[in-house]
Amino acid sequence: MGNNETNDEQICGSIDKNKEIVLKVAREGWSPVMVDKHCTEDYLMHYGGEILDRENLKEFMGAIHHALPDLHFEIEDMIAEEDKVVTRWKAEGTHKRTFQGVFPTNRKISFTGITISRVKGEKIAEDWEEVDQLNFTQQFGVYPDDI
Repeated sequence: MGNNETNDEQICGSIDKNKEIVLKVAREGWSPVMVDKHCTEDYLMHYGGEILDRENLKEFMGAIHHALPDLHFEIEDMIAEEDKVVTRWKAEGTHKRTFQGVFPTNRKISFTGITISRVKGEKIAEDWEEVDQLNFTQQFGVYPDDI
């Protein structure tokens, strides 16, 4: 086996490991426990024009999990190259508790997004996430559906 073949195997193994890490966190719905376990201490998420650090993300995801206790994520596509993993995902849950001042509607909430994750040392170090925020907030009843 030549040196290039060894490097190719290492790269493929690393890419597979990166995908596994991202998939594990996504399957658990980005719960605060998973953030602690699988994100670096200096983790950053670029989301909707804001930057969330690890503690901000845990607080935000804790609020979503509280409001949507049956929240679950499905990965619809996953592409990886070098230290980046891109996922196209769908999340669903039932609005059972107050979320950001919005009282429970008992409606099924469904939203989609695309996330680019950068993995470093077998942990997620950074994410760039795009979510249809208007659709998300409309489902909570914050804005009328006909905007």
